[in-house]
Amino acid sequence: MNVDQHLKVATWHIEQARLHATKEHACGCPISPEYQKIIDEVESGKILEELTCAVNS
Repeated sequence: MNVDQHLKVATWHIEQARLHATKEHACGCPISPEYQKIIDEVESGKILEELTCAVNS
């Protein structure tokens, strides 16, 4: 994905989080292994630039 595509996906996720926080709504979706990896990275404070597709790493 290019920078613009990453920003669009991030914007969508931020809006979903806002909607979940402000309304009685939750999608109920389980956390995927890819999203858990992202959550762990954010919580560790060590967000590294991915230079290759590492979704399944």
